Amino acid sequence: MPNQLPLWIIVVISTLLISLGVILTYQIYSSINNQSWNKKDQNKHNITLMDRCGSILPYWLPLLEGLQNFGQQILPDYPFSLMSIYKKTLMPLVIFYVTHPALAFIIFFVLYYLFVRAKSPIPDRPFIRFNVLQSILLFLINSLLGATFRALPIEFRMSLYGLMLCNTLFWFVLSTITYSVFKSIEGKYAKIPVISQAVRIQIDNQL
Repeated sequence: MPNQLPLWIIVVISTLLISLGVILTYQIYSSINNQSWNKKDQNKHNITLMDRCGSILPYWLPLLEGLQNFGQQILPDYPFSLMSIYKKTLMPLVIFYVTHPALAFIIFFVLYYLFVRAKSPIPDRPFIRFNVLQSILLFLINSLLGATFRALPIEFRMSLYGLMLCNTLFWFVLSTITYSVFKSIEGKYAKIPVISQAVRIQIDNQL
């Protein structure tokens, strides 16, 4: 039990630092790009309930990918109550996701075919398209981070610093997805630094 104390200290400190960093980065980025984003937000009245619901669903893909890559390693070290909630809610989905590796690629290509490519068979819904493309980008980032983390020596991954890195990546995944989902519920475009801007650039290039 005493050996777990440094881990808890690092987990708490790293989580606080990540949260502070995300808030500060968001505030700076939002103030710099406020004018360009406001033009798009003025169309909020055109965003229907179906748009909001349809924009939330694609984020299951990066969430399950993040839980597979990072959550399974660090969640057992969290308080038992949180682990119990995880086992009753998300864990069955993660297990299904892990045991069917082709599912992620099938969903990826279906989303790309239906919403992202220029000649999509689905009527153009800019809000859904933005969130689908952003969820795909988050999925790819999570996959890359997960592959990079797994490529590290197992001695490092199981060490205190490895768990700290895993915890940091896990909270990055969870915070970006949670933020994007809340923005979708509000009917607003998410403003994740770099990621959301890359999505906008991709959409503009296809017009």
